[in-house]
Amino acid sequence: MNESKPINAQTPHDVSLKDRRRMSVSGVSEVISFDENGIHLRTVSGDLTIEGEGLHIGVLDTERGIVTLEGESVDGMWYLGEESAKKRGFFGKWHV
Repeated sequence: MNESKPINAQTPHDVSLKDRRRMSVSGVSEVISFDENGIHLRTVSGDLTIEGEGLHIGVLDTERGIVTLEGESVDGMWYLGEESAKKRGFFGKWHV
């Protein structure tokens, strides 16, 4: 029997972007929201928002914590922390 391990702080979190059109993210516990202009994920490293154009989810495997997405372009991504709603400086937002 193949048992999946739960997503927790020990699960690796990686982000890979190729040609600003394809992205894969590991360590994902939940897809909070998505549309063609943005995807909001909950990861073991905090909430991650990805902005772009024509975005769609290719793979969604919450048991393994993997999400892949494709689109016309990935324009930006940032992690949301407890203070990010108040402060959106260099460390609060990272654009690709």
